[in-house]
Amino acid sequence: MGWLVLVVVGVVLWWWSLALTLAAYQGERMPMWTAARKAPRRAIALRAVGAGALVLGTAMTAPAWASSPWWAALSATTAAVLLALSALVVAMVHNRRVAAGS
Repeated sequence: MGWLVLVVVGVVLWWWSLALTLAAYQGERMPMWTAARKAPRRAIALRAVGAGALVLGTAMTAPAWASSPWWAALSATTAAVLLALSALVVAMVHNRRVAAGS
């Protein structure tokens, strides 16, 4: 059950880092396809720790992977896609709001 706590903590830290990055780009467009140059250091640290917690939490389910390797591939791919997709959607919504406001 500890793996689930790590996964949840990883996702929360990831979203927190996105919120800090968005705050740094208040009123201006945020880059979608490149690194956010104005991202605060703590946002980068939160994202790194969050990704590490997520990977560690996922790796703790290794005994279940032995019985079903497809489950391992599916869960890891799903986590990676959801995190990347969430960052992309947040940037798109932010940029749309900035464009509408100017």
